[in-house]
Amino acid sequence: MPAARCRRPARAVLAVALGLALVACTGGDPSPGPGTPTPTVDPGPQPDDVVATAVIPEGGVDLEVRVHPLVRAGEHVVLTLDVVPLEELDEDVRIGGFDVTSFIAEGKPPANVRLFDLAADVAYHVGADTAGEPVVAPERWHRIGAAHGTRLQMPFAAPAQDVTALSLLVPGAPLFAEVPVIEGDVPPAAHPDDVVAAADAAATAAALASASPSATPDAEEVEPPEELDLDAVVSAPTFPLESTSAELHGAVRTIESTERVEVTLGSDVLFAFDSADLTPESAQAVALVAQRLAEREKGTVDVVGHTDDQADDAYNRDLSRRRAQAVADALAAHAGGAGHRMRVDGRGESEPVADNTSDEGRALNRRVTVSLTSKVVTRTDVTTEGELPEFGAHVGTAGTPLRVETVARTWEVDATARRVHGHVVVDLTVHAADDKDGLGWAVGFLRGFASHRPGDTVTPHDITARGTVLQGASRLFPLDYRVGENETWPDGEWFTASDLDASSWIDGGQTRTFSFVYPRLDVDTVVFQAGTGVAFDDDFRLVDIPVAPEVAATATPSAPTDDATS
Repeated sequence: MPAARCRRPARAVLAVALGLALVACTGGDPSPGPGTPTPTVDPGPQPDDVVATAVIPEGGVDLEVRVHPLVRAGEHVVLTLDVVPLEELDEDVRIGGFDVTSFIAEGKPPANVRLFDLAADVAYHVGADTAGEPVVAPERWHRIGAAHGTRLQMPFAAPAQDVTALSLLVPGAPLFAEVPVIEGDVPPAAHPDDVVAAADAAATAAALASASPSATPDAEEVEPPEELDLDAVVSAPTFPLESTSAELHGAVRTIESTERVEVTLGSDVLFAFDSADLTPESAQAVALVAQRLAEREKGTVDVVGHTDDQADDAYNRDLSRRRAQAVADALAAHAGGAGHRMRVDGRGESEPVADNTSDEGRALNRRVTVSLTSKVVTRTDVTTEGELPEFGAHVGTAGTPLRVETVARTWEVDATARRVHGHVVVDLTVHAADDKDGLGWAVGFLRGFASHRPGDTVTPHDITARGTVLQGASRLFPLDYRVGENETWPDGEWFTASDLDASSWIDGGQTRTFSFVYPRLDVDTVVFQAGTGVAFDDDFRLVDIPVAPEVAATATPSAPTDDATS
C-alpha cells in the first residue's frame, strides 16, 4: 500500500480530533449520538489507481491505455501508463506511434506523449538525460509480448503547487482533459505482474542457491525490476503555447501567447496600389487589431510596414513607413488601441516572408505587422462572422461518418468537439472501412509537410498539421510551440498540440482518434477541415460539429475498465 494511502486518512483523523476538542472547549457534547456515522474524508485518487482509459491501434492490435495519476516527485511529476493488448498475441507488438520524426528537436520515443496545462497554455516534454535521450522505464516499454501488456513511466517538469490536474495527449487516444496531479509514492516502473514474476524467480533462485552452491550463479542472473532514474534527468523542458488564427479570409493573421501578440495585416486589404491612405474596407481589419490590443496590459506597440521588391529600396522603405504610420494613427484613435504607445518603422523589401517571383508571394510580402509584448488581462473571442470559403472535396455532417476514398484505402471520418479550459478540442475518428491488414498504410490526408507559420520554419515530417477549424470567415490552426532552430531553419521547428505522427498503422476495421487543441472560441458548433479542398482528392470538411460544454475534472474520454477508479 503506498505511503500516501496511510498518511491521508491520518490527517482526516487528526482533523476530526481537533474538531472534537473545539466542541469540548465550548461546552458542547463531543460524544456522537446513537447511529451517528463516523466522519470520513475521501483521500482522492491514489498512485496505483487507474483514472482514465482509451483504446488505440498499434501494429495491427487494439491496445487499452490505462492512465494513472501524475505523482509529484521533487521537481518532477511522474506519468505511469499501462498498455494492455485486448486480444491474444501471436507475436510481440511494437508501439511505434509514440515517437516523432523531427528535423531539429530531440524527437526520440516516446516524445509524442506530452502533458499540457491548457489553463496557462504550457506544453511539457519528457525529461531527458545528458545525451538528450528521454529518461523512461522500463527499457523495453515499447515491446508488448505478455497478456498483461507493458508499463511506460516517464518524468516531466512539475507544475506549480496549485495545479491539481494536467491534460495528457497519448497518440491514438482522445485528449485526456484532466489527469490528477497528486502527492504520494511513485508506482513501480515495472508492471505489477512483472514485479511478482521477478520476485518469484529471485525466491526460486535463492532456494536453489541454499540447496546447492553450484546454483549461486543462477541467483545472480535474476535481475530486479527496473526503476525510473529521476537522478538522470538534466532537463525537463516546458514551452509556451501559441495560437494562430486567420480572419477576413486570411487578410488578418494573429499569432498570440499569454505574453505576446503579433497581427499581420495584408496591405492589399488596407491600401490601394501605391498608396498609404487607408481604404474604407480596412476599418474591420483595424478593429480586429484594436480588439487584440485591448486584451492586454498597456505597453509599446511596434507597427512595422513591409513591401514587395517592385520598386527601388528607398521608395519602398518610405512607402512602408507611411503605411505603418497610417495604421498606427488609426489604432491610436480606436478605443482598443488607446493608451498604448505606438512605435513606427518601415522595412521596405528587406524582410520578405515569401518568394517575390510570384504574384502570391509578393502579396504576402506586402504587409503591416502589429506586435505587443504584454500579458493578457482579458479574453475576446475570435471573430466568427462571414461565410465559409468554397470547398471542392468531400463534405459531410458530423454524426454521420463521411466516406473518404483514396487510391490505397477506404476511410470513414467523423468528429466531436468539446471545451477544455476554454479551448476548443476536436476529436477526429478515422475508421479503416476496408479489410486490408498488415500493410502499414497510414492516414495520408492528415499529414502536413509545411508549417502554417511564415518564414523559414519547419514541422515534424508526419505531423497532423492539415486539420484546421473554420468558423465563419475565420480559420483556426492547432495550438503550437517552438522547440528549436538551426542554420537551415532559422525561424525554428514547431510542434502542434495534436498528434505529431499521422503515419500510424491502422488495419481494416480499426479506428484511431486524433485530437486537435485550438484557440479559445465561444461557439456552439464548429467546422473541421483537412486540407484546402483544392490540391488533393482526399481533403474533407465536416460541418455542424456540436461543441460540448466545459466539464470540470474530467480525465476519462472513455469508460474505465472494471478495475479502474473513476
